[in-house]
Amino acid sequence: MKKILLSSIILVVFFYVIFFFGAVFKQFGMLEDAGEISGMMLPNQVVADKEKRIENIKQILAVESEKQILFGDLHVHTTFSTDAFMWSLPFFNGPGASPVSDACDFARFCSALDFWSINDHAEASTPRKWLETKESIRQCNNLSTNNDLVSFLGWEWTQVDPNPSNHYGHKNVIFFDTEDSSVPPRAIGAGGVAPQVMRLGLPWTLSALPATLDLENRQRYYAFDKFFEEIKETPICDKETNTKDLPIDCYEEAEDPNILFAKLREYESEFMVIPHGTTWGFYTPATSDWRRQLEGYDDEDAQFLIELYSGHGNAEEYRSWNDVLADDQGVLYCPETSDDFLPTCQQAGNIMAERCSNAGFDKNYCDDLVEKTKMYSANMGAGSFAAVNETDEDEFLDAGQCRDCFQPAFNYRPLGSAQYILAMTDFTNPESPKRFKFGFIGSSDNHAARPGTGFKEVKRNPNTEARGIVSSFTESLMDIRRPKGKLEPTLVDINADTRITSIVDLNLITDAERQSAFFLTGGLVAVHADSRSRESIWESLERKETYTTSGPRILLWFDAINGNIEHHMGSEIDATVSPNFIVKVAGSLKQKPGCPDYASQALSNDELEKICNSECYNPTNERRIIQRVEVIKITPQSYEGESIGELISDTWKTFECGSTVCSFEFIDEEFTTAQRDSIYYVRAIEEPIKTIASDPLGCEYDENGNCIKTKICRLGHKKHNECLAPSEHRAWSSPIFVNYSS
Repeated sequence: MKKILLSSIILVVFFYVIFFFGAVFKQFGMLEDAGEISGMMLPNQVVADKEKRIENIKQILAVESEKQILFGDLHVHTTFSTDAFMWSLPFFNGPGASPVSDACDFARFCSALDFWSINDHAEASTPRKWLETKESIRQCNNLSTNNDLVSFLGWEWTQVDPNPSNHYGHKNVIFFDTEDSSVPPRAIGAGGVAPQVMRLGLPWTLSALPATLDLENRQRYYAFDKFFEEIKETPICDKETNTKDLPIDCYEEAEDPNILFAKLREYESEFMVIPHGTTWGFYTPATSDWRRQLEGYDDEDAQFLIELYSGHGNAEEYRSWNDVLADDQGVLYCPETSDDFLPTCQQAGNIMAERCSNAGFDKNYCDDLVEKTKMYSANMGAGSFAAVNETDEDEFLDAGQCRDCFQPAFNYRPLGSAQYILAMTDFTNPESPKRFKFGFIGSSDNHAARPGTGFKEVKRNPNTEARGIVSSFTESLMDIRRPKGKLEPTLVDINADTRITSIVDLNLITDAERQSAFFLTGGLVAVHADSRSRESIWESLERKETYTTSGPRILLWFDAINGNIEHHMGSEIDATVSPNFIVKVAGSLKQKPGCPDYASQALSNDELEKICNSECYNPTNERRIIQRVEVIKITPQSYEGESIGELISDTWKTFECGSTVCSFEFIDEEFTTAQRDSIYYVRAIEEPIKTIASDPLGCEYDENGNCIKTKICRLGHKKHNECLAPSEHRAWSSPIFVNYSS
């Protein structure tokens, strides 16, 4: 008996050794593909019911336009993206593989969208993945003979640079066509940091070891190793060769937006490029300024929309503070704490000051240590928190965060806010000053193939990007390379630090734990379209007749009557007197739990649980109350150096509603006397509902309104809850641009 038991133990150990060393040397695993779509479209009656609900509201509000309001999501990732694949893994409490086919089924049956686009990171793309993506998008469209769901092809150009003068941020590329002959033969990515990160891979401690200890889920770790092998085996294209002359099987880069625009113009398909994450401090240097992009801006026909809101937060509001400042010589320094903002570098200094004092060192020594800490922190970009070693996330309180913004992006960057971008003017050529005139959209930026996740505030994982380490053991493996020594600050440089050898080592320079608490279910883009067709949706986007919602499907019309001519949101008007502005709005439909019959008939119970998490867009006939409508007015700079903060009137006018439907009119009596261009847009704000990540830090405040203690909403082995707190969801119209013309 003992011999049998010993033999069994030896056999088990032998197989574990085989599994372990086979994983270390990448002998196991298969590449994951784009998956299979369910093969059905929505019933005609479901599409008709969508239209009927909106038509009923149009009659109540006396909306004369024949255009339909359609809802979509133009920012969706699958596990063809590196970060999406990593977050899908079991040690992150990941939801598992999320292929392109799941995104099609989710958009159709779970979130009931009218249109969507695929936007996996180009930096992780390979010839195989791009080919399968195109085929899957075409299959999704081919099912839609009644235009129940229009699917667009695209990718994300993911540019990051620690140097603010070379930082352009993330932009989604979307094409009208899907045929091979019309679109680029490869996804064109960015140069610099992003492709390096995408190609770093996993260390054996977080691939082979978990695969061996968690045999049930080992194939996911093996597949992630194969994912990186495929990327690394794709050579970088020759930068000197014209884009159309390049071989298909290489990775093509565009170092800046103008190079990207030029490459895209080589192909037949119409395209648009939509910037996003403009205030998101997870990767954006604190002193990065969108003015830099305006000065070098080349193609307003390509880039005319901006993503205002996503599952990564709101990018609307300008603030005068910043996390780091630069002096006249460009030297970075730590700004002082103010009543409404705590710089990260100041809190890093506060933590070090307390530690030094508790250790019994004299004041002069501690003061020097604190200044060194603040200096390091101010010069570490997005990793400013890591200047202090061995911190708990709650020690940073609400440092770096906008305290009075609606659902702000993490580590807020005001110089990328939509209000700042609209207010600034480039006077490089005094005869022809340049301005951005963006329309607004919202999307999800979901990384689990789930377009339009904001229909219900449920299932924080996977309907948001919030992730958490599954165990303290796994956390210790990820944390092992962090610098130690509580009384010595650390300067970590992403470009020079040799410890950053895998994608997990980004934990060294990113505040991943606090950032995860800020992830939301995501927003939507709405268009006013002549029909449900692909052409009509595209044309609506092109003329910027779009609006943004924070998730709920609020109905919004914002128009201007100038003389006898009606202009819609997104329009540009020349006038000497103020147009008459008209706002009409209706609250979103409250939801029933579960899924409607058509979803359960189209998907099996297993698919319904895997793809939809058994929760779908399932509206009642009851609408939410619109509390108020706010009007924001911006007068763009009329001379070099004019103060931006004084040009943004937020809020310029407020109209109380208190009903499910409302209608208002207004004019700007100062427009003629001021004699300067003005921009107007509206926010329609609903009654508060409990919302995931609405209170990400769980601040406890003192009598002066300062955050003195936090309880970060985590997932993983430190899990708290779904992180629900009241929030006033809203819709933002695209602006109407009124140019004073004498």
